[in-house]
Amino acid sequence: MAKDFTKGNPMKVIFTFAVPMLIGNIFQQLYSTVDSIIVGNFEGKNALAAISGSASVQFLILAIAFGFTAGMSVVISQVYGARDYKKLKRVMSTGILFIIGLSVVLGVTGIVIAGPLLRLLGTPAEIMNNAQLYLRIMFIGMPAAFLYNYFASILRAIGDSRSPLYFLIISSLTNIVLDYAFVAFLGWGVMGVAVATVMSQILSDVLCFVYINRKVDVYKLKREEYVFDRDILRAIVNYGLPAAIQQSIVSVSMLFVQSFVNFFGADMMAAFGVSNRIEGFVTMPMMNLAMALSTFAGQNIGAGREKRAISGIRATMIMQAVFCGVMAFVLPAASVSLIDLFGLADDPSVIQLGTMGISFAAKFYILFALFQTLNQFHRGVGDTKFSLVASIFMIMVRIPMTYVLVHIVQLGEISVWMGMVSGWMASLLINTLRFLSGKWRGKAYVQLENAEE
Repeated sequence: MAKDFTKGNPMKVIFTFAVPMLIGNIFQQLYSTVDSIIVGNFEGKNALAAISGSASVQFLILAIAFGFTAGMSVVISQVYGARDYKKLKRVMSTGILFIIGLSVVLGVTGIVIAGPLLRLLGTPAEIMNNAQLYLRIMFIGMPAAFLYNYFASILRAIGDSRSPLYFLIISSLTNIVLDYAFVAFLGWGVMGVAVATVMSQILSDVLCFVYINRKVDVYKLKREEYVFDRDILRAIVNYGLPAAIQQSIVSVSMLFVQSFVNFFGADMMAAFGVSNRIEGFVTMPMMNLAMALSTFAGQNIGAGREKRAISGIRATMIMQAVFCGVMAFVLPAASVSLIDLFGLADDPSVIQLGTMGISFAAKFYILFALFQTLNQFHRGVGDTKFSLVASIFMIMVRIPMTYVLVHIVQLGEISVWMGMVSGWMASLLINTLRFLSGKWRGKAYVQLENAEE
């Protein structure tokens, strides 16, 4: 159900909204993680490397969806904060028509470019066929992935983070059962986990659609209310395009990083892939707290309550600091046990590389958490073009730094993680300067003058 973020203790409001969203994202992360665990245990290191090596290519296309759904979330949270329910329905109907068309175009594009991109990244020959097969099946199911992110984002924009969680838990558990059935019993290997993922995402779409149309009055659309409003589309694109470009630039940087990883061979590809899966779970609470702040800030700016929107930053940063402090001690101690889950206990080279990367990154997660907090605040108040600039700046630091460390200084595999941390530092710096400058003010879609604090 919808939630009003303009009332209540900011820390409690943000935390209680972030927790269901976090649990939901954990289950969403289980899609790719269970794929990797089952493939690693039943098919071996090369099959695991194939899935890991294809992730950056898949994210290149998904990034565009994430960007536009983030843009729609900004518009919806502000319109909802202003209590303009008629316009809210027009935003939703325009958004769903747009996202369906976009997903089909990008899915076809992904199928075409999968092979050439994998070859461009220097993917080893022994994993090329599996990596290409996995990617093409995932791109066939691209509309399903887009639609879930759209449904989840519009529910979260009005403060409902629980409903997407319930549907995602069901689809994630379905994915685990199908993964095991297709790989362990039918022997479909990499193809099996891809098919299982797509089928489970379709299930989550159906559940979300039925729920919205039966239970969420502010979004409940009659047949005649399905419209395509060009003015609203321009607003969605205005906020979503910078976010889409931002995510695309990040994904392109991941392609460069993947090429650096591939340079060190299959062991590093497997180790980096596993560490990324683990990192995905660790950074998720940080990102969810920041995303909760984005909705909190959007609703309060829409309601004309700037001081309350800013108070959310302090509350979020306190929670981020506590979590990162715990992770700095827990992750290095647990890294070997975590890597063993992927069926790599008998591969000392992969374990050594993975534990090195995990332990190094754990010391610097606070930088990631703080830059995400400020960046999502800027996005929530409508300063989305700056978020794009911040991402470009982060990549302009990370990629050259990684290249220098890998190919010139030749520090070895740790260079990949060192380059990542340098990017976090750069993004935190530029986000801090932007906030202190106050230039984020006046960027909101909804502008209310002289509203009460």
